[in-house]
Amino acid sequence: MHRLLSYCLLLLLASETTAQKVRIADYYPSQPGTRWIYTAPPDKPDYISRIEKGETENTVWHYDATNAAKVLMFDKRKGLLYLGEIFNDRSKVVFEKPFYWFAGQVRRGDSLYITTPYRKHETDGRITEGTFTLNQKILGFEDVTVSSGQIYRQCMRVDFNTHWTFADGRQAKSINVYYFAKGIGPVKASARFIIISPEGKELINRLVETDLKKFEPAL
Repeated sequence: MHRLLSYCLLLLLASETTAQKVRIADYYPSQPGTRWIYTAPPDKPDYISRIEKGETENTVWHYDATNAAKVLMFDKRKGLLYLGEIFNDRSKVVFEKPFYWFAGQVRRGDSLYITTPYRKHETDGRITEGTFTLNQKILGFEDVTVSSGQIYRQCMRVDFNTHWTFADGRQAKSINVYYFAKGIGPVKASARFIIISPEGKELINRLVETDLKKFEPAL
């Protein structure tokens, strides 16, 4: 009986530990000058992700490997505010209802479902409209091994899907799994991108899997 009680106590303590909150700032560096270099398919250049200063004093642009950027604002107490995106053709999306992508403190099991209309400022001066939806959950904390053999301990696993509708009837979807290491940010990712025509035909269905080669913190 004593051994059983001890075992139950250990399980309870482990459960409490995994449920503890962590600061998102520790897992998602947002200082301008931060860079991540990721593996790419053979014969392709490395993927590079970076943080740059945004148009206003408190915003940053987080560019991914496609050279599109999330427009973000970090608040130590409230978390990471997601305001819109800049696409690789330099068109700009502004969410009608910006939302906190991550709270200031997060834990396993936290989830988010948000839909917001947006206005897209095209490069020719036109303004079009659509909707953006994000469905996300923090699955837990896991050790991750990357291609180099480097092991990152207790990475935060985030599963999330996105869905864009555009004014011309097209849709864009993504199915993503990201692992964030403490003090570094995303160290491993899997992302499936799907583009659907106005007629409902699947135009693109591409899977990208990558992991970290080098992290360059802001100076």
